[in-house]
Amino acid sequence: MKTLFHRGVIKLVLGLFVAMQFISCNQKKNDYVKVMHNPNLYTTVVHSLTYVIIYDIFTPPVASRIYAYSNLAAFEVLAKEGHHFASLQGKVKGLNNIPAVYKDKKIDFPFASMIAFLKVGKQLTFSSDTMQHIIDSVKLLAQNSGMPDSIFKYSVKYGDEVGDSILSWSKGDNYAQTRGFNFTPTGLEGHWTPTPPGYFDAVEPLWKTMRCMVMDSANMYPAPGMPPFSKDTSSEFYKEAKDVMVTGNNLDSAKKWIANFWDCNNFKLHVEGHAMFATKAMSPAGHWMEVIGTISKNNHADFYKTVYAYTGVSIGIYDAFICCWFTKYKYDVLRPETYINRYIDAKWMPYLQTPPFPEYNSAHSTISAAAAVVLQSIYKENTSFRDSSERTWGWPDRNFKNLDEASHEVAFSRFYGGIHYRKSVLDAYEQGKKIGALVMSKLEKK
Repeated sequence: MKTLFHRGVIKLVLGLFVAMQFISCNQKKNDYVKVMHNPNLYTTVVHSLTYVIIYDIFTPPVASRIYAYSNLAAFEVLAKEGHHFASLQGKVKGLNNIPAVYKDKKIDFPFASMIAFLKVGKQLTFSSDTMQHIIDSVKLLAQNSGMPDSIFKYSVKYGDEVGDSILSWSKGDNYAQTRGFNFTPTGLEGHWTPTPPGYFDAVEPLWKTMRCMVMDSANMYPAPGMPPFSKDTSSEFYKEAKDVMVTGNNLDSAKKWIANFWDCNNFKLHVEGHAMFATKAMSPAGHWMEVIGTISKNNHADFYKTVYAYTGVSIGIYDAFICCWFTKYKYDVLRPETYINRYIDAKWMPYLQTPPFPEYNSAHSTISAAAAVVLQSIYKENTSFRDSSERTWGWPDRNFKNLDEASHEVAFSRFYGGIHYRKSVLDAYEQGKKIGALVMSKLEKK
């Protein structure tokens, strides 16, 4: 499986290279501005990073970190041009010392922003050779479309410098200190315990200690928590679990489609008899990166607005994961699958595979609500779109009247899938909306 997916990533990169050369060949030699300032090119570069992230099997929180730093690097390059939006220095925690532009050298800022994006993306992922192929393809496209040597040279130089400054700043976020730490289940009733089929250890138990980008702290927007744990059939907790079970036992085709479409399980374990294998997919953040590309294209956004949207959503998703992970390990709630198997029906199974970390609250619901608030603020409240993100995994497109409808569906997809309680997804949805609004207050502030 790993080899086949690796071939798929290489095929994608080669396809990107061919597409770039096709674009270049169909433009006049001096049309480098039209080629390199095409917002679809930035979307393609982000898409390529997504497939590297899938191949490298980064956990959902770590994937969000890669997107946030990479897009922020591109954003800061464009901000230094001084015509479209202001730098986030002083608005994002600890961000400073972004290199100044050269006074006497011309820079192509969109090209330099992609160089910065890819410089950071390469450093934060494992597949450096694949990332280098993408970098080389973007550089060759600039040269083949007629970018003067001097502009090419200083654009690459400046993009690298901004990328380096973002990478230097990233080292202070506590990421390195959180590696290799294992969570020990308490063994107490009502607390999280590993779930089948892999019974994996809990993912990223120290993510709550990561430096936030715009939130004051990981607990800036505290969630109210689940009802007190109880096995009593008349208790609110029992009713929450029973609700999951009954809903899961009566899923129609529409609800199954919704659950599958938003599953976004980056590493799903399959057990067939004595055989065991895994499949990979986009993380929740990766799915929203695809949605951003679709909406930006639908709204004919230029290069700058497209990067603005990617950056705002990436920051929102990153902080939403930190906030949600604080909540998860604060409450340490057992999954519906565990509760139902112990106290209601020992043979019951959820429709989706349960992810390996505490239940309350729902991460996908939190990050999706944050992403939707940012996107509808940048574009418009009733932005409709057709989401084709899951075609690679065999799921038909879904149409949405607006972004809030999409994020609300995400929340209920986790409930339909049997991996979250109803209260968990609703509380997370409200939490995420607050984070999205905070992000926009920073982006819109001059």
